[in-house]
Amino acid sequence: MAKDGQTDEPARAYAKRVREQLLNFNSEHLQNYAVPNAYVGWPDLMGAGHTMGTSVQKTANFLARLHIAVERARSEFDFNGRLLPINDGVFIVTTKKRDLMSLLGGAMILLSANFIAVPRPHDRFLMRGAIAYGPVYFGEMLNPGLQPAKFRESASFMNTLMFGPPLIQAYRAESSAPPYGIAIHESARAFHPPDEAPFRMTHWMWWAPNEPVDYPKKAPPLTALKDCLAKDLESHFRWLLDSLLYHGLDESKVGQWRINCQQYFRLG
Repeated sequence: MAKDGQTDEPARAYAKRVREQLLNFNSEHLQNYAVPNAYVGWPDLMGAGHTMGTSVQKTANFLARLHIAVERARSEFDFNGRLLPINDGVFIVTTKKRDLMSLLGGAMILLSANFIAVPRPHDRFLMRGAIAYGPVYFGEMLNPGLQPAKFRESASFMNTLMFGPPLIQAYRAESSAPPYGIAIHESARAFHPPDEAPFRMTHWMWWAPNEPVDYPKKAPPLTALKDCLAKDLESHFRWLLDSLLYHGLDESKVGQWRINCQQYFRLG
């Protein structure tokens, strides 16, 4: 019983109409799809939330360069997959390991070069990423469950959606990567297409691939780029530690990033 003697019947009747008429959907049809497994890469800006709260200009510069790097790599390698940009990151989805490594590795090279070329430390940004593997569902697979048919025929807004275990696995695994590193979720180490080998380590050394991968033209030797990046990251961490007040960071976190980068870039 509602206040003033009113019943909740009108609200419940309205709620029923909304569910049955406006938001009508049934997911049972998904079991009819033979959903292929795919690699999912997730490159992501670090500290984007803090940057968004302090500077619109820095946020614009950081976001734009991340997405430009991914698009440059995509266009250069004729990427055969799908991208889902989400503000400070991009989901990269493809059934081919080489396609993922070429696009993600190409973007990492461009972003590393950008980091090296920025003259002032407060204009630099950190990023990292991860890779997972498993079944990925796409938005158009949801359309058959929409009712009525007239609404289903115009439901192109679903087409940009993606979901499935490897998306959240890559998203969560990213936190275990060092700055400018790529972590490999256990799904991409345990499972793989029949004609490809799995990733064999917990982190991918994108500058020293152990199989043929397409990389940007005119790039320097990748080990030289890696060494230069590692050197500049070391000086950047020292600067962060000397100016923690402005970055919203704990000293222990920056110290751990520094150690992780020293270990990660020492190999290869």
